[in-house]
Amino acid sequence: MTKLYTKKYYPSKDLKNIIHIYWILENNTDKTINIPVVPDGCMDIVYENNELLLVGSLDEGIVIPLKANSKVFGIRFRPSLLPQLLSINADKLTNKTLPLKSISEELFSLLNFSEDIIDNKINKLNVIFEKQYYLITLNHTLLKLLDEIILNKGDISIGELSNRYHMNPRKLERTFKNLMGLSPKKFTNIIRFLSIFKYLLKNGFNELSLKALDFGYYDQAHFNKEFKKFSNLTPTDKILSVLYNTTKSV
Repeated sequence: MTKLYTKKYYPSKDLKNIIHIYWILENNTDKTINIPVVPDGCMDIVYENNELLLVGSLDEGIVIPLKANSKVFGIRFRPSLLPQLLSINADKLTNKTLPLKSISEELFSLLNFSEDIIDNKINKLNVIFEKQYYLITLNHTLLKLLDEIILNKGDISIGELSNRYHMNPRKLERTFKNLMGLSPKKFTNIIRFLSIFKYLLKNGFNELSLKALDFGYYDQAHFNKEFKKFSNLTPTDKILSVLYNTTKSV
């Protein structure tokens, strides 16, 4: 097994619109490994050291220490879906990691089980969330807005979104804050960053300044500033690609 082991698993087909992936991150060394985590608009529920944690949306990149000989399992929800599932204000959870029990005792009781066989664990989680999914009323307008931003790779103005979906800018801002924990502008910036990073990861970092312009950045300096803010790294740092391919994607 490699020193830093990562793997992702997809949910059942009935959950593809609510859960992005299940993921594992495992440190098989006797030293702490610092892992960069980039924002993507998603929220996670994490099993770590016999604890169940809720990880809110991030508005900037952070670095987390993965302790020696430790293993973390996570459930990555698509943007806005966990707040809709729990009927909670996402804005109060931004950049925070809290015990799940303090947010929802009901969901904590459903998820607080021990299962070492990963396939069995995922099957149990699929059954739990399939039942929960049918109990919620989704904000379909917000989901369409998120799809529009992702389709445009974040290169779309808030005014254009407001006009296209006939939504007052203040209502748009309020809806995003309540269900995303992020402003619409912040989310578009994050998606633009993720889009160019995925492109560069696949096609290489040659002619970076030209690609930055293609994705709506003013110039390479603008892109470098955004990249540093969202990743705490430089555009070519290789450890980011390891984590990103496993756990961070919209």
